Amino acid sequence: MTAAVALLTTRMVVDAVGVSGYALYALIITLPAVMPLGDLGIGAAIVQAVAQSRGGDPQYLLRAVTSAARTLLVVGLLIACAGVVPALFGLWQPLLGHAAGPEADAAVAVALTLFGCSTFFSLGRTLLFALDRMHLTLLLQGAGSLLALLLVLLAVNVDAPVAVLVAPVFLTQCAVGAACLVWAGRLLHIPLWKVVAVCVPPRQAGVRIRHLAAPMAVIGIGTALTYSTDRLVLSHVTDHVAVATYSAAAQLFTPAAGLLSAAAMPLWVFFARQRQSADEQPDRRALVRLMGYFAIGGITIALGLLLLGPTVASWMTHGRIPVGTTLMSAFAALLLVQAVYYPVGMWLTDAPGLRFQAITVTLMTAVNLVLSILLANLVGTPGPVIASVLSFTAVVLVPNVRRALSHA
Repeated sequence: MTAAVALLTTRMVVDAVGVSGYALYALIITLPAVMPLGDLGIGAAIVQAVAQSRGGDPQYLLRAVTSAARTLLVVGLLIACAGVVPALFGLWQPLLGHAAGPEADAAVAVALTLFGCSTFFSLGRTLLFALDRMHLTLLLQGAGSLLALLLVLLAVNVDAPVAVLVAPVFLTQCAVGAACLVWAGRLLHIPLWKVVAVCVPPRQAGVRIRHLAAPMAVIGIGTALTYSTDRLVLSHVTDHVAVATYSAAAQLFTPAAGLLSAAAMPLWVFFARQRQSADEQPDRRALVRLMGYFAIGGITIALGLLLLGPTVASWMTHGRIPVGTTLMSAFAALLLVQAVYYPVGMWLTDAPGLRFQAITVTLMTAVNLVLSILLANLVGTPGPVIASVLSFTAVVLVPNVRRALSHA
């Protein structure tokens, strides 16, 4: 559903504002992923808190939710300020490079303000995930995607500017997060809205979450910077056509990668519960078997991207943006190495494992940026994707697989 909505939305936006307008649109809706904040690793702490609270003291979970809500409130305010303040001084247009236009400042201010709100409400999605209700989250996200499509269709029909076109993406994220918070509260029999609303006063007791949240935040920030800076590199090294071409291919890659991620995420909850309930741990054969399953899934989806991607992208963009097999091959390779890594990443979610992943992801971020600039100059649009494949495989996949198997 997400993939279908992305295809239709892209087709409508390209038809309404052209290639240059779509390049700006794609750059802005992915800009939040570059923000060096994210949820600051709150997900890891919430999963651990839910696992510990089962059969134990529910007050521990309430304190963890309070601490998480306080953190996300501060993060959301910082994100909104990061969008509005530079826009007031007209700084976003030069920062975004060749793909930016006169509407860039207003569009980024709107996008990041709404994204700051959605960051706070992301606590609801995290809680449903920790409660092993991933299917409910996906259902609500699917409904949110349809709502976003309808809002974009309405905006296109009234010839709305780019600043309005980007708003539905983040508005629906807010709505989905709020709905997830209500649903999680009903499952836990806890008035979560009340807990979140009174999270600011210091008299509300919190709990220590830094030991899990900090390394998870580093992982999230590093991953976001690694992949989301690709458009910025292309925008400065090449031109808006390269940004639009990359974005069209990424519209196909993102839901495919999301499918594998959704399949892997329940392993995180399973392993967290296993660590809390017993000393039993998966052996080497179990981890290798899981990696094999995900490799098969990755190969299947990667072949679909490679065979169908260029044709679908051509339809999606009215044939105005060329997406070749070289670019789709690079995205297919990236999907495959990520698929193999997912079970390992989900297993290494205790505090030592998260710290090790944080170190490797940080190194990958630095290596990827250098390679992206070099390869973008050499081979153009596929360069940053090839850089991601090389840096992820060498710096993250291999070291973490060795660590996971040696501790299995």
